[in-house]
Amino acid sequence: MFGITGSSKRARQEDLDEGSPEVEKVACDRCRQRKVRDFEYQHLPDLNIDCLLTDQVRSRSDCTYNRGHKFKEKRQRVLISSVYERRLEYIANKLDHLAEVVGRLSHEHSSHATSAGLRLPLQPSFHQPSQPSSSASTHVEGIESTLFAHVIFTAKCLQAAVMDTHLPYSDVPELTTALNSLWDTITAQTQQNQILECSQPFAELLPRNLTPDLKDLPIPSLDRIMACLRLAHECSSSQLYWPFEFGSLGDFTHYVIRACSPGPITDMELIIVHYVLAWLFAECANLKRGDLLLKQDYEAEALICRQSLETLLGSLSFHVATSLDAVCAMYMATIHCLQHGKPFTAWSFISKASLISQALGLHSPHATMGPAGLEEAEEDEDKIQRKMRLFWAVYVLEKALALRLGRPSTIHDADITLPKLRLDRRMASLLHNRLPDWIEVAGLYGRAYDEICSPKKLAQTAAVRESRIRAVAREWEGVIAARGDLYKHPEQWTSDALAPGLSDFIIHANRATEYSVLASIYRAIPPETEPPSSAPSSGDKGIKPSPESLAAARLSLAETDACITTMLAADADAAPAAWPSSPGFDVWLTENLLVAPVMPFLILLGGLVHSPGSEESDLDILRRIVDGVGRLVRVPRYARCRKYGRVFRVLYDVTAAFVEVRGKRRMDRFVGELGVGVGEGGELGGLGDLDAYLDWSGGGW
Repeated sequence: MFGITGSSKRARQEDLDEGSPEVEKVACDRCRQRKVRDFEYQHLPDLNIDCLLTDQVRSRSDCTYNRGHKFKEKRQRVLISSVYERRLEYIANKLDHLAEVVGRLSHEHSSHATSAGLRLPLQPSFHQPSQPSSSASTHVEGIESTLFAHVIFTAKCLQAAVMDTHLPYSDVPELTTALNSLWDTITAQTQQNQILECSQPFAELLPRNLTPDLKDLPIPSLDRIMACLRLAHECSSSQLYWPFEFGSLGDFTHYVIRACSPGPITDMELIIVHYVLAWLFAECANLKRGDLLLKQDYEAEALICRQSLETLLGSLSFHVATSLDAVCAMYMATIHCLQHGKPFTAWSFISKASLISQALGLHSPHATMGPAGLEEAEEDEDKIQRKMRLFWAVYVLEKALALRLGRPSTIHDADITLPKLRLDRRMASLLHNRLPDWIEVAGLYGRAYDEICSPKKLAQTAAVRESRIRAVAREWEGVIAARGDLYKHPEQWTSDALAPGLSDFIIHANRATEYSVLASIYRAIPPETEPPSSAPSSGDKGIKPSPESLAAARLSLAETDACITTMLAADADAAPAAWPSSPGFDVWLTENLLVAPVMPFLILLGGLVHSPGSEESDLDILRRIVDGVGRLVRVPRYARCRKYGRVFRVLYDVTAAFVEVRGKRRMDRFVGELGVGVGEGGELGGLGDLDAYLDWSGGGW
């Protein structure tokens, strides 16, 4: 049997080698029963069975061979559902959280930031970060490099004045100690600035255990979101200011529905949802000051939204879609960065928003290259108005930030054909710096950079530069005069119903910024060529400020001193606080308060080095600023002032010591020239003409 079987196999192989068609098997390998004849089997090529007898072909029966064992069917692998995976991740995160808490038992207060009432609308459990927001003020914060570069320049000028070879008192112990302290502070602050600039702008990165879908980020529950939206709808514009560039509350509700329901959603839409929710919850917390528990609940919800927002901003890809949502999201990200002292990160967002808006054609109603121009004929009036408002909001913020950082604007005024937006009373806001002339002022910011700071203008002659600088300064003085009339009656044009103390503070803060800009403009005037004299040259001690720059700096610091006095009075008031108490407002308060006086402070220091005529009055102004910032640091909500307070203090100490030593030197020199002596009773002898001394002491060395 085996031989027959082997011969039949060899025969089939020979047939295949000879090129003859393959003959199907005529017997079953298992039951050895005869199959159908060859010609019958060849007509059944589609039957895929082991054994078919002639009668089995008709009945379609199976093979009768009794197998030794049955093959076990392959079981389908049962996977763990996504719900169980999320629960396991939640348990693992909880264990990690407990380990962290046990490791820092000495800081038990840091474990209370998580709110028990927060949950996801689609995901029932998620590990919430427990780091409190107040911990950010416990470490040294950086100062933006554009401002700090002026601080370093002023410190070098002070050192050059102290170490001048014509001043033999440069080895005075008090002056040397103050100078060493100045450079120690500058070195430490420089290292901190470098660390912060090289690190991630946002610490809330995407957790490893989170799915790539950013929709799973923590968000308040839907019922609390609806309660917040209802409160916002019921409030008037004087109680809750809604930025007009965000669209309407109805438009924002559509974003919330997309974020809280199954389905796809873009990163730009998530940024809009989390930023506006953080804004609304902070505003609602200020409205519910009387109910402490509800106020704390709203603040906790706002904190979660801000943390999710920073996670989104830290996880953005390089490519951003060209859409209206992207413009709005980048604009909101810029405001968030400015409120938290990140101007360079803010610039990356606002410049991207500017470029996208111009790619969409928002800057011109006649632009047909972008999608906005192609679809404009089919859009309703509300959507067109929203685009116009959003573009002008981006324009104003981009121009102001470009001048602050000393960078050229990405928006050219010559390319804009869109009509200017006129703010009505409902849109204007003193609290949020929505003044009626905001677009004109932003345009002046752009011209100030083009005429003063651009490399092309810096290469011009001193006479041409001075004429252009004075022209810009005259325009800015006109803005200050026009705003003075607005500040007299703010209730006639703003929608805010502000307390008198807060209204006065904002007006003083705006004036401090306005005079600070004016002082910086006049500071750019090229110095006059000094005639040769025996006095020490001031070329190595920096540029001598012009009289106009010194006058504007004094006015700016006086307004800053008024702001500090108002803040301390409001904090000491025992009555219920009329000022917003949200962390975002506090950060905005301290950043805007202390950025404005930096340049006037440095300008006045330079004036004391070069112009000894008004030492006592200028030193008194600087001392009030330093002491006021020192008192603000003791208030917890203003602890961020510490980074500027240290720099102001050491600069003032060196300047005060320098002025004191220089005054003694001038007195000794004059006494030696006039032969003035001190008698046994302490009386002065041989004083001579007092008027001559006063004229001499104010005229030079």
